[in-house]
Amino acid sequence: MKKSGENEEKEVSVEKKDNDKKKEKNSERTENIVAIVVFAFLIIIGIGIFTKGFGLLDNSDNSGDRFRVPLGNDPFMGSTNASVVIIAFSNYECPFCKKGELIIQSLMNKYPDKIIYVFKEYPLISAHPNSYSAALAAECAKEQNKYWEYHHYLFEHNDQLEVRYLKEYATLTGLDSARFDDCLDNQLYKSEVNLDMNHASLIGVTGTPTFFIRNVRAPDAVRIIGAQPEAEFVKIIDSELDYRP
Repeated sequence: MKKSGENEEKEVSVEKKDNDKKKEKNSERTENIVAIVVFAFLIIIGIGIFTKGFGLLDNSDNSGDRFRVPLGNDPFMGSTNASVVIIAFSNYECPFCKKGELIIQSLMNKYPDKIIYVFKEYPLISAHPNSYSAALAAECAKEQNKYWEYHHYLFEHNDQLEVRYLKEYATLTGLDSARFDDCLDNQLYKSEVNLDMNHASLIGVTGTPTFFIRNVRAPDAVRIIGAQPEAEFVKIIDSELDYRP
């Protein structure tokens, strides 16, 4: 009877150890899952901050502060007699920039002859690795007087902006391919792109797209961050159309 009791005690002890091991494994598994979830959450927060709320900030971020933005010699479209200028700091690989571009096209149709649109390159290489090459390519297209044709084509195909595609798009949009390839390979307009990036930094642009809207007679512009609803642009444009110095 004594031996039987000892055996029972050993079995209970072994079972207790097994249960303890299972609890430890479950605890470790739970801790790992929690760590992964927290890590993923922090990444999402980081991306959201970097892209200014994924390009969908609320109107409180467009505080109405005015900014002085140099026009430079960047490409523009619209009437030279327009009353309102919209300046975009954008990049071709950014999905919210593509959305913003569609809004601009709609506004150009809504306000014929009243808007002039200026596009400034602001490639964010850390988030969009092909955006810098795409910016250089657009400048090379500008050299051949086909900037806007190429510009629109890049946004239409902004999921494929590797160099081989940039060169293919040049042929498809009627550019001299040999001249274009030489321009892109040698980064002939690197200084132009870098100048836009420097201007962006000087006025506090940190994400794309960022728009500045002003009456052509006003020295400073109102800022819109992100691909806001079209109504937000309309509100500011109408206000700028009524601007009195």
